[in-house]
Amino acid sequence: MRRALIALCLLLAGCGALFFALPKLLIAPMNAVKADVILHGSIDMHSTADEYVVDLYRQGMARKIVCLSSQVSWELYPGDYAREHLISLGVPAEDVLSLRLPTVPCGAVNIPMIAEFVKAHGWRSALLVTPPEDSRYAARLVRRVFEREGVGAAVSYAPGDKEELTQSWWRTHWKTQRFVGEAMNITLDLFYSECR
Repeated sequence: MRRALIALCLLLAGCGALFFALPKLLIAPMNAVKADVILHGSIDMHSTADEYVVDLYRQGMARKIVCLSSQVSWELYPGDYAREHLISLGVPAEDVLSLRLPTVPCGAVNIPMIAEFVKAHGWRSALLVTPPEDSRYAARLVRRVFEREGVGAAVSYAPGDKEELTQSWWRTHWKTQRFVGEAMNITLDLFYSECR
């Protein structure tokens, strides 16, 4: 009985340590490098990524921006609205595109389509702006697929998003939900070849 209690305590301590380590495990170091195109995939009401993407564009980090999104309702693609917002923030309309992606069981399924889109436009490098909690896993998937297509890829996120997301994250429902949800998605994706 005593051994079972000790094992249970160790298991609970391990689960607690893993829970509090989620930000370190999921968020990669920022890697904002110069590229031919910025792929904007961090479209969320809690995000400052639109402003970050505009700053990158103004700094000359890329000449074009592509807003990526899947359909969330009938003919409703958040990327279309992000495109309009970027234009309202001063990016010339001809430099911002919207790529409508199909709704798929996991994001990895769309990565080859995105890579083909980038390659078809003659771009040789891309900077993907993603939510912070998705950065480490996205970097692994994107680099692997894009390299096969001969396209360089890097992954970044808005610094303000990381700061907001990681600040006392375990006390706020939406922050905890995003970390735990991402950890669960990655774990499940590992079981399906099309998602890893």
